[in-house]
This record gives sequence, C-alpha cells and structure tokens, in this order.
Amino acid sequence: MESVHDAAADLEPTFACSPPPGTARVDAVLAAARGRAPDWVLARLPDGYRGVVAPLDAHAPDGLDAAWAAGLARTTAPVVALLDGRSGVDPRELERLAEPVARGSADVVVAVRRAGWDSAALWRWPLHRRLLDAATARRMDRRLAERVTRAGRPGPSDVTGRPLRLTDAVPALAGRRQLLAAVDGAGPEALLAAAAAGGWRVAQVPVRCGPGPLHR
Repeated sequence: MESVHDAAADLEPTFACSPPPGTARVDAVLAAARGRAPDWVLARLPDGYRGVVAPLDAHAPDGLDAAWAAGLARTTAPVVALLDGRSGVDPRELERLAEPVARGSADVVVAVRRAGWDSAALWRWPLHRRLLDAATARRMDRRLAERVTRAGRPGPSDVTGRPLRLTDAVPALAGRRQLLAAVDGAGPEALLAAAAAGGWRVAQVPVRCGPGPLHR
C-alpha cells in the first residue's frame, strides 16, 4: 500500500495566521443531522476551536455540500475545518488538519483515512462498509474528473505531486477561509476542483476514524 505523507510532521512551532482579537483560531464546521451535535462531541474540539454546527439533510444528493456552505457562511476565523459528522472522524483529529494551514504550510489539508486490518480496525470499519464507502468515493472521483476536464485543468494533486483521489479521503478537510468562501460550492468535489484550478498548496494527513457517526 502506498504510504501517505503526513504534513503535520513537517510543521514549525510558529502560528503564522493570527486571528482578530476575540475570534477563534479555527472555526470547525460540523455537518450533523437536524443541526444537532452532542455536547461531548463539541467538547472534543481542540483549544481555540469554535464549533459551528450546520444542519445536514442526509437524503439530499448535495446534502453535505449545502451543510458545509451554510456553516462556512457563519465562520469568522482565518482557518476553517469542515467535517461530516457521519464520517467517524474524532474532532480532536481536526487539529492535524487545521494546524498546517494556520502555520502557512498549506492552503488546504485533506484527511486520509488510516485503515488498519487488525481485528479492532475491522470491528470499527467492517469490510462491507469499506466496500460501500469505496464505491461512493469512486463515483465522486469520476464526477471530480469530469469537473476538472470540463474546465480544461489537470486533476488536483498535493504538494508532493501525488494525485488527490476521493477514494483515499474522508469528508474532513481544513483550509484558509478566504479561499474556501470564494468557491462556488463547498463540497469535497468543488473544493478540490478549485484547488486544482487555483494552484493551491494541498496536503494530505492521515486521521483516525471509524464508520458512521462518532462514538464515545
């Protein structure tokens, strides 16, 4: 299996993106059913992160895009993290995504699932779910490829030149708010297409997660 470069390991301990006084360092948009996130989920956000909960219509084809767009419109911090509450990503892992952006190492950081094959990993993310998630991601990859082809652009790649594929990613990312807010659409496909078109510096960071909504 191809190794994944961990951008968080290359960081210098300097916070280069200073927020205005009284503003959170990072706004974390959490797409959740009925716009509700349990208190214990919000409590897992790193220090200096403000949770922005956005209603998610899981039955709508563009439900995640709409939820992220609505949440992004309510953010004020210079760095924004976007998370699908169904992804199983622990909010504590958002720090690994947002800090490279805050420190100026990347414009956007995409989460990549750390999928083990031991018994514990298979219990948290069973094989049938892996197959279903992979099929969904392949469809998203095809739509992303069509989008960049229509625009006459090469596909998105990270700072090492490795192609970015949604089959490798989970619906969690972080980026500079000014860049994300300027994109027409806030879903993973639209943001990665904009990254390819704009020459953004994109990094990939592995995160721990299981299937479905967060569990204690």
